[in-house]
This record gives sequence, C-alpha cells and structure tokens, in this order.
Amino acid sequence: MTDFHHAASLILEEMADFFENTWPGADVDLLDDALAVHFPDGKQYLLNKHGVTQQIWLSSPYTGAHHFALEEGYWYCTRTKTQLEDLIRKEHQTYAS
Repeated sequence: MTDFHHAASLILEEMADFFENTWPGADVDLLDDALAVHFPDGKQYLLNKHGVTQQIWLSSPYTGAHHFALEEGYWYCTRTKTQLEDLIRKEHQTYAS
C-alpha cells in the first residue's frame, strides 16, 4: 500500500469514528475508498480517496465540495489550507443538533 493510500485510509477511519461517536443520528458507511454519512433529514457527507490527484475529496451538505492534500502529515484544503478535521469539527459545532 502506498503512503497516500495508507494515510487516506487512516483519515477515513478517523472521520468514520468521529461521525459515529459525536454526530447524532449519523448512519456511517465506510468502504475501502469512501465514507458516506447519511442523516435522518436526508443530508449526507461523502469523503473519498482520489488516487489520481492523491487527495481526499469531501462533499459537505453545508459547505459544498473541498479537496484535501496531505502535507507534513495533515490533510489541508487545497483552496483554504483548512485542515480536514478542523472543517468537520466546525461544521459539527455549527450544524449538529
């Protein structure tokens, strides 16, 4: 397994645990290359490995699409430089009920 795939698998597992343990009503499905999180109101998050670009792609029901690249052990948004974990935590604080 390449470094990218290993790191991407780890962050998808961490995000699955986060959603399962902290976000009320989340239905979490983790497959090899993708994480789908469905909520009772029909909203959903999708996170997946994008091997060609070596990025994690996120579709958020609240803030739209984001691409994250691995830099020095952290996944940073390619546009805003926000860390993936920080973005998800902020959305949780803002939108979870």
